[in-house]
Amino acid sequence: MMNWQQIFVVLMSQSDRIQTSVYFPKDVYDALVKWAEEEDRPISNLVVRIVSKAVDAREKQEKPPQQ
Repeated sequence: MMNWQQIFVVLMSQSDRIQTSVYFPKDVYDALVKWAEEEDRPISNLVVRIVSKAVDAREKQEKPPQQ
């Protein structure tokens, strides 16, 4: 059982997260399940990592070159 300090840390670390629903085609979902199992992580964690990397890459492409 978690003590109040551990619960507080968990709640604080989740305060900046937004919950949403995503609908995947079955083949994509199956591939994500396999990938997540291979990395021993939840699918949601894997999807957040994949999307975060995609957002970072897009933001780097959108930045104008500095002179």
